[in-house]
Parts: sequence; structure tokens; C-alpha cells
Amino acid sequence: MAMSVLKEKGRKYVGLPEFARVGGQFVAELQLEQERGTVTSVPDERTIRYYLAEGLIQTPEERQGTASVFNYLNLLQLLTVKKLQAEHLPIRKIRELVAGKSEQELETLLGVRGPSGKKTEAKSYLESLLAPAPSAPSIDAAPPPSQQLGASASWQRVEIEPGLELHVRSDYSPPATTGKTRSLLERAIHRLRRLRD
Repeated sequence: MAMSVLKEKGRKYVGLPEFARVGGQFVAELQLEQERGTVTSVPDERTIRYYLAEGLIQTPEERQGTASVFNYLNLLQLLTVKKLQAEHLPIRKIRELVAGKSEQELETLLGVRGPSGKKTEAKSYLESLLAPAPSAPSIDAAPPPSQQLGASASWQRVEIEPGLELHVRSDYSPPATTGKTRSLLERAIHRLRRLRD
């Protein structure tokens, strides 16, 4: 999948219908499952117009006749928006994450290309999981925060049952309301069911 997205570099899509068609193909290929009924799985022209109006996709500067000419950066923005929506991020947070990002940054965020030699917080944490685990009870701290996440955050591993762990960052705070807690639990149950299937 990563290679097919990267092969689009330098390509242009004339008009909204062509851009929506190509974007839809890649969203399907990425298998981004939209779990909320308010979010469209495949981006149609109307959805893309909304993303343009909200600043989630940069307005194309190039035109061919009356048609806008979308480019690789626009495609990466669209795919990243759909990925982040699938992860339940709100539009305002998605806008913060996508706005002003370069192609390389969006490729990394989308997961089609790893960061260029830099260790990210997530990568460092995952590497710490592969290191030999000390014999400890069900909760243990990740490697020192100064090596991994900076001085402000660390990770804890909580064993739910053998083979199932919950990873919690120290700066995480549980939902404030019962409704939000219920929603969080429903998402966790859904993810576990997907693993079983």
C-alpha cells in the first residue's frame, strides 16, 4: 500500500471528480473503517468541498480552464484526514495536525513512510516493549522518560490478562463524563472484537 501512495508523487488530478475518485480508491486500499455514522467512509465531491472550506485540504492554486488541479500534497492531506477521522479525532484537532505540513510530514503521519532517521515517541516506546522485560508484577514503568518522551511523560503497561496489555501515558486523564467513558469502552470493545475476527 505504501508504495502505491508514494508512486502518486508528482501526479496531478484535474477537477474534483477525478480527485474524489482517486482519493476514494486509496481510502478503500488503506481500509480505513469509519465507525461513526456521521463520517463518510469514501470521500465524495461534497465531502472534499467541506474539507476545503474547513482548511483540512489546501485549496489548489493551479487551474486548468475552470477546473482546479489537485496535487500529491492534496491527496496526502485527504488521506490523512480520513485516517485521523477513523481514529476518532475531532475536526479541530485534525486541522491542527494537517495544516502546514509538508509532503514528507504527511507521509510519516499517514504511515506510508517512516520518519527520516528520527526517533518518535511512539517508535521509542515500541522499541522499549521489545527489550527484555524485567520480572515484575502486572504494572511496570517504561524506560526513563528522559530517554523516551522528554521529562514530562512516561508510559505504564497494565496487564489486563495474559496476552492483553493496556498502555497508558502518564499525562492521560480519563474522560470526565459517564457518556465519554461509555464511548471509550465501546471503542475498546470494538477494537478487541476486530482482533478476534
